[in-house]
Amino acid sequence: IGQHWMYAGKHVLIIFDDLSKQAEAYRAVSLLLRRPPGREAYPGDVFYLHSRLLERCAKLSDALGAGSMTGLPIIETKANDVSAYIPTNVISITDGQIFLQSDLFNANQRPAVDVGISVSRVGGDAQVKSIKKVSGTLKLELAQYRSLEAFAMFASDLDATSRRQLARGARLTELLRQPQYSPYPVEEQVVSIWAGTKGKLDTLEITDVLRFERELIEHLRRNTKILDTLRSTNVLDDATEADLDKEIDKFITSFQGGKGGTKAGSEQFDALPADEVEQAKIVKPRKRK
Repeated sequence: IGQHWMYAGKHVLIIFDDLSKQAEAYRAVSLLLRRPPGREAYPGDVFYLHSRLLERCAKLSDALGAGSMTGLPIIETKANDVSAYIPTNVISITDGQIFLQSDLFNANQRPAVDVGISVSRVGGDAQVKSIKKVSGTLKLELAQYRSLEAFAMFASDLDATSRRQLARGARLTELLRQPQYSPYPVEEQVVSIWAGTKGKLDTLEITDVLRFERELIEHLRRNTKILDTLRSTNVLDDATEADLDKEIDKFITSFQGGKGGTKAGSEQFDALPADEVEQAKIVKPRKRK
């Protein structure tokens, strides 16, 4: 059906949900037919099973109608093992993968994308220049945050730089939370990511991040032409960046936070009052003669 519309000059999207179940069913049938099993008891032609399916997706030339068919295969991983047979097979066929972590999902991070494992072979070639400029810094910040967060669980004391990095990573993670069925225009994504990676959210409480994002976008839409410029040019040049920096700084001064947060990493830790400290006098007993 998809190929019919592709050859008719239309653009088709097919979501295969999921190829893991298909491979397991094919393995069961092959074993019943007494075909020689291979790795993980799958038959030797299981790779061909998936490749002949996915490689029917294509972009036709103008002479053939300029239609296209895009395939999004879904694969289930066992115990987050991306190196298993079926995941590696499908990864080798596709142009990249988006890896979803159940731990992130349970931590209320939606969408639960693992930035470190998710890759794209197309990369920045499929992005507009403005997104390409800000997304590289974002991925690096999040990857460093994930590794530092795992280390901080076992560390009792962290230096100021590590605390700032953890605080900024937590705010960037909150910034990337997105309601279901709520796509964001590219120009709004650029503004939000730029503000997060440049430290403009460091003075906010984490609970205020999403409200700050919404109100900032509304402020820029009503009072400036920055969003219009980003939408029409798809370029974040120095002049637009300077205007954006100026407008965000001006908006921050008028934003009413929930608790009036302090800058990440600059928290002041005052000593406890004396009446709240339990004091104990240690007396060393004298030895009797």
